[in-house]
Amino acid sequence: MKLSHSFSRTAAVIAVVASVFLSGCATKLAPPLNGYTCCNLRPDYGWVSSTNMLGGAIVPAGEPAVIDTMKRDKYAYGTIGGDYVSLRDDTARSKEDMQRWMRQIVVPTDPKLTLATWSPDVQKAVYSAKVIVGMTRPQVLMSLSYPSRNDTKDLNGNAWRYWTTQEDEPVDILFGADGTVSGFSGKPSAVRTVEFKR
Repeated sequence: MKLSHSFSRTAAVIAVVASVFLSGCATKLAPPLNGYTCCNLRPDYGWVSSTNMLGGAIVPAGEPAVIDTMKRDKYAYGTIGGDYVSLRDDTARSKEDMQRWMRQIVVPTDPKLTLATWSPDVQKAVYSAKVIVGMTRPQVLMSLSYPSRNDTKDLNGNAWRYWTTQEDEPVDILFGADGTVSGFSGKPSAVRTVEFKR
């Protein structure tokens, strides 16, 4: 009994010290960033990352979001849909980079209003976090979120690269001259994780 009491006390002391240490690194955002999730997000163990690996749980587009704390110009914390969440921009080089990415992820207008104006097939694909040929760039963004800036430097380019968690394989969403999805490139099992079958 003494051992567990001593362990609990030590753990409590460590937690207090860590909390004091980390709070010195944290900055409260004034005002907090309020809005809605721009798109379907993929949390991984409580983190939403700019790397955006596809697979696993989905936080749907249009969830209410409040981001109120930043740490070390790469991390942010708040709530999405009422649940505590951590954000990490793996490519941020400055506070401004992180804030720019946060403003992409948390938007002022509920995207579900726009989603409701799209065709039933596109709506089904977005609700499934998948893509069909003929979707526009904004529709792909709402469905899959932003590709990592490390792999997709230009959102106006002919291909956006995403990675899948199951196999750690890339999938390229290909855009035609008209700016809509013309097809997919990648290992067939990886393509299946993003292609919506009607």
